[in-house]
This record gives sequence, C-alpha cells and structure tokens, in this order.
Amino acid sequence: MKSTVVVIVGVFVILGLFLGFSTSFDTQRDPTNVAVANVVNRINEAVRVMEETSNLDAVRRTDFIDAIDVAQMGIPKDADVDKREVARQLLSEHPEFGSIFFLTPSGDIYIGEPYEAQAQLLRLNYADRDWYRGASSTGESYVSSVFISAAIHVPAVAVAVPIFEDEQTAVIGYWVAIVNLEDIRSDLKGIAGESRIILADHNATEIADTGRTSQLTELQSFSQLESVRRALSGEAGTMVEVVDGVEMNARFAPVRAHPNIWAIVILDEPDPL
Repeated sequence: MKSTVVVIVGVFVILGLFLGFSTSFDTQRDPTNVAVANVVNRINEAVRVMEETSNLDAVRRTDFIDAIDVAQMGIPKDADVDKREVARQLLSEHPEFGSIFFLTPSGDIYIGEPYEAQAQLLRLNYADRDWYRGASSTGESYVSSVFISAAIHVPAVAVAVPIFEDEQTAVIGYWVAIVNLEDIRSDLKGIAGESRIILADHNATEIADTGRTSQLTELQSFSQLESVRRALSGEAGTMVEVVDGVEMNARFAPVRAHPNIWAIVILDEPDPL
C-alpha cells in the first residue's frame, strides 16, 4: 500500500481556506485538503466568536484599568466580573482555547481567564508577542505564529482581535484567545488514518504532527525542507524531496495568509517500479 505523508506548513495555511486567503490547491478535488479544511472550520469559528464577543459591552469596558498591578499581573480576581464571565463562557464552549486575555492598548494584561493563568504570569506586558504586533500594526484580527505560551506553558497560537473606541479611531484593548495545539493535533490525527500530517506556521515552525507520540513541548522547525522554502518564497510546483532520509514526491504552493505567505506541501512516496 502506498503510504502518504502530508506536510502542511503555515500557521493556519488551513485557516486561509476559511478567511478568504488564496491557495493553489483545489479543495473540491483534493481529499486531503477537504479533510484539513474540515478541521480549520473550528479555527474559523474561533476567529468568529472572538470577533463577535469583542463587540459586547462587557468586553469593551475597562472600568478597572487603574486596578492593574503586577501583584496579580492584571486586575484583581473579583474585578470586572462581567468580562471574566464572558471569558469563562468562551472557555467552556471552546475547549481548544487554553486561556482568554484582555490587554490594554500598550500590551499590559488587564484580565486573564482562568484567573490562575493570569496570576502566575512572570511579567505584565506582552507587546513583544507576534499576535500583539500583528493585531496592532494591521488593525485587524490576527492569527499568530506558534510560540511558547506563558499562560499554558506549551507551544500555542493566538487569535488577537483589536477593539476600537469609535470607527477605528483609537484602540481600547486587545481580546486574545490562546489556542491549544494539542486539540489541533488530535483533529488532524482523526483525519490522517495511516498518513502523517504535519502543520507548521509561516516561519516553518511545527504546530502539530500526527506522527508524534507525545505532546509538543518545544518549538520544532521544518525549514530544512526545500519544498517548504520554495513555497514560502512564492513558488508553486513539484520536486523530489528527501524527508527523514526517504525520497518523496513533493507538491508545493504558496498560500497568502494575511499578511504573511505560508506554504502547503504534499509529499507522496513514489510508486514502486
């Protein structure tokens, strides 16, 4: 039986399929892309609910901003209970979310849920995070590259939504979901069957690998694959790629994933002679 290895690169190359990004693959005819797109539907839903809840008055208000303190890395546990309740509801309804945060325009933590995730943080400001820089520079919802989360202590990605005061004149805060990659890996594993699926971001960093037997705990790069590098540079085509010492037939193409270019690469073991 011909085995198939599927390598998907791009922090949410699959997200692009649902958020209007272009792709060189026809998902209607490629069973692998159709299956992966089904998984991305959950990610698309995460973006939607974060955007929708960002419009709630309970989320938009920052009545306790003067109570921010490094003692609890944000506001106290019993402050802004309405916003905390919205965050708890999101965590209950979306188990792929590891935590929910609201940050000030400058990137300081306002609240985090679960509260324990907020209180154990080692610093108050996260303006250096890719998700903060992306959301603040584009003024739009932003899906980050993979990073080691200070909240859940494993590799994660974030969906960050900027909240504006009025007609996008001034940012009043950022509504952020930290997405647990283990749930993404589980989804992909359910699709993979005998195949191996690897998901990585636009930096060629692993998000999920169905060949793993343990949880991802550190960042892993797939930049050694030439097909990945060529796709990330904007090329599309085919080539022979050596993966783990085995020659594979590679199909690759770039995916424009606002604002980055990611890549999708499908590797197949050559047919026996």
